[in-house]
Amino acid sequence: VLKDIMSEEEKCLEVAIGLAAQVLRFTNASEFHDALAWAGTEMSELAAKLVQILRNDPNPSVKVPRMRRFVVELVITMMQVETQSRELFKKLELEKELKCVLETTSELECFNVFSGSVGLSPHTTTLHSLVDTAHELLNNVSSHNTAESGW
Repeated sequence: VLKDIMSEEEKCLEVAIGLAAQVLRFTNASEFHDALAWAGTEMSELAAKLVQILRNDPNPSVKVPRMRRFVVELVITMMQVETQSRELFKKLELEKELKCVLETTSELECFNVFSGSVGLSPHTTTLHSLVDTAHELLNNVSSHNTAESGW
């Protein structure tokens, strides 16, 4: 899956990122590093790829409506599993891309089941909530201080 993230495009990339976000939730830092080594990639390369996806897709796409959500989910999981990734994401200016996601979120990104391009089943967690979580992790802010942070 990590190899696919580094090489695929469009739908396959969207699916690979979504799957990686779900699988990575059940690993620890050591297993994550093993998976990266097996895929022949570095954590810094994966982090750069994820930030680049957000940078290249500043607006949601009908072709890959869950791409930005899946990227944010994977970023969150990476920061939870491997806290060193937080510094990487800071250096890559993830915060700027997260702000762009907040400013350009569309109704299309609120659904997890589609019939053609029509959303049928909404996500239980909003994209804004995911971005807030990513921002908290990026800045190592505890969840009870979110309202005070002004984010």
